[in-house]
Amino acid sequence: MENGVTDRLWDREVQEFIAACRQEKLSDISVNQLDTENGQSLLSVSATYRSRNGRILPVGYRWTKSRSGPMGEVYIGRANAPAGLELDGLFWLALRSGLWVERRHVAFALLALTDLQSKADGVRVRLQLEYLKVLGGNEPGAQARELTLQTLNDLAYLYGTRSTPTA
Repeated sequence: MENGVTDRLWDREVQEFIAACRQEKLSDISVNQLDTENGQSLLSVSATYRSRNGRILPVGYRWTKSRSGPMGEVYIGRANAPAGLELDGLFWLALRSGLWVERRHVAFALLALTDLQSKADGVRVRLQLEYLKVLGGNEPGAQARELTLQTLNDLAYLYGTRSTPTA
């Protein structure tokens, strides 16, 4: 089992995911999975953002329900907006979160989260297939899903930054 999955970790997509985890303003990155009613599996990403004055805010990419189906949303603190906003829309999100002074940093951190979610989704599909090839037996799908999510979180932990408590 190890060889196929280990080989997969050197793929370009996985290396891009690792590079996305190294965003300087994000720390404590975690990847979560949401299963919808119609059997769709969606990934959300959460992290923490440390402002210049030391405020630590939760940031992330999550899925919300809408009339047309699940819709991506980015958030920082209590402020949220639909995913896919242009830079000026993310500036307004920084204003609503009380971080207008560092709006560029907030905007780029939110863009990095969107990129991270996209890359994690692509990596998830490939890793899950690799785990399915190896596992077999009873309920390989559920076990492959759990192993894939664990691998993504391990990569985010190893290659991302962790917040340090303030003294």
